[in-house]
Amino acid sequence: MKYLEGVELIRQIEDEYDVMSIKYKDISAWSYLRLYLLDRITANRENKASRSIIAMVLKSLFFYNPFHLFRHYDVWMFTGSERRKRIGDKMIHRVSGGASTSIQRCLMVEKPSKPFGHYCSNCIQEKNIVSEAWLLMTFRIIELLLRPFHVKVENEELLKQILREKNLDYNYKHYLRLLNAQRVAMRLMLGIIYKPKVVLMESPYDSMGYMWAFHQTGVKVIELQHGVLNRNHNAYNAIAYERQMNPDCICVFGEEEFKYFTKEKPSYAPVVKMTGLYMLELADLYFNSDPFSEYRKKFNRVIVAAGQSNAEKELSEFVDSIARENNDIFFIYIPRESNADVHFSTDNAILKTGVNIYEYLKWADIHMTISSTTCLEAHYFHTPTIFVDLNRLATEYYGDILSNKNGAVYITTKEEFVGAAQKLDDADFEWKELFAHHHTEKIKKIVEDELAHA
Repeated sequence: MKYLEGVELIRQIEDEYDVMSIKYKDISAWSYLRLYLLDRITANRENKASRSIIAMVLKSLFFYNPFHLFRHYDVWMFTGSERRKRIGDKMIHRVSGGASTSIQRCLMVEKPSKPFGHYCSNCIQEKNIVSEAWLLMTFRIIELLLRPFHVKVENEELLKQILREKNLDYNYKHYLRLLNAQRVAMRLMLGIIYKPKVVLMESPYDSMGYMWAFHQTGVKVIELQHGVLNRNHNAYNAIAYERQMNPDCICVFGEEEFKYFTKEKPSYAPVVKMTGLYMLELADLYFNSDPFSEYRKKFNRVIVAAGQSNAEKELSEFVDSIARENNDIFFIYIPRESNADVHFSTDNAILKTGVNIYEYLKWADIHMTISSTTCLEAHYFHTPTIFVDLNRLATEYYGDILSNKNGAVYITTKEEFVGAAQKLDDADFEWKELFAHHHTEKIKKIVEDELAHA
């Protein structure tokens, strides 16, 4: 089943059944269960610890000094190492980097990345940092210990009825054990170390058990938008939300997301703030030299394609096919993860890893993607975008935000490429303000205000 078909099926279930009445330990479990149900029906994927993940977690335990956990920090920040981008000789967190350096007594808790774990200490700017590997290991051990015990679900018959009538195979008890194990692991940690007053989290829907524990202990949770956020993202389009497992405040890129959470989904978080994106502040300061100057001597255009974790093969093959027929254009393909298996059959298309895509977006003539939020950053730099509208993802995600007059063209076949590129030549586009400005000072003030009332 395709992703958008799965999203539509979840919506149908929520329209037909009283899903919020399905409870676990006195909280509504549906807004959590729906996330992994979509994974199951669209990607046939289950959240299980493979040997490679276990090895990565064990390797990461002592990568940073774990004794930072026992110091007193008013603010914790949860993020992932794969979200770092290179600025000069440092790997900077593109979303939370400003907060980590401007907020006093702040501890960064970083999840190791599957391909490599963490970056070495002399490559990063944070000094107060620990690996999330300790929590990951603890909650997986707790989940193992919980397996012999019965998982009691209130209104379980309704959940079974939904799965039966929709012909779905879903091990919901496994995921409820994981949720509870996350909660218990965090409660244990909060019981033996100094408890923070405020927690910042990127992608908190992966860590609902943590949020549950924070709310049980009176800790405020602030979410920092890190990527795609719209009515088709399964974490942000639920019919209703369990307050215990959702943030108290969400900080979004700009007006589009602000309108979504204040008008369409006001139940997601009680407070919504526009704070922009930290990496764009740095881009304005540092990316002042054209990295494509040598390519421009040989080619008429430089197009930067931004890959996506679930569609690298489709997009890279599309780029390869149009590159073969357009020798006057140079294509640079930047995958979502550096270990992506991507190859090109022509000399005017290359794979580039280990670079800062924001620098490339700023200087590219055209940006290409399926549905990555890099289209928003490209728009910030006044770089037009060609969307490869695979399964109508781009249209569904951005059709109401970016149109031809905003420097965006949607195509589905390689034959449409030349016409799309010509449309974007020297046109006078209307560039929207999709990102709020002064990110660092906005985030700092929000956190300081929360600390003052904690």
